[in-house]
Amino acid sequence: MNLNYLVVVFLVCALSEMAAGQTSAELAAYKQMQQACIKELNIAANDANLLTTDKEVANPSESVKCYHSCVYKKLGLLGGDGKPDTDKIVKFAQLRFSSLPIDKLKTLLTSCGATTSSTTCDYVYNYEKCVVKGISA
Repeated sequence: MNLNYLVVVFLVCALSEMAAGQTSAELAAYKQMQQACIKELNIAANDANLLTTDKEVANPSESVKCYHSCVYKKLGLLGGDGKPDTDKIVKFAQLRFSSLPIDKLKTLLTSCGATTSSTTCDYVYNYEKCVVKGISA
């Protein structure tokens, strides 16, 4: 299965799990964040539609890869160094993956945080791929 697809599935599933505990205002704010990132990154309508409807983006452009970083920033999940803030992500992930034991979740997030990349976009993109792979294992 293509990892890009898994990243999108990860985000959509995360939102679905969060929906149970979120108000309609919070969900609307999230959708606004998604749209803001799509606009800021000038993502083509086709790719934007795929990103927001749980579809695979074949051969993702740099903008598509940066989409995840943009959303993380807007959610306050990145630290000043551009790397995921593990404490904030643990809290956020607990909502997203309530069925996953907290110890396994923390271990996964810590190991994925060791990912290295030259840019924040690549780092977050690779971090997402790592988390998705770890959760589905």
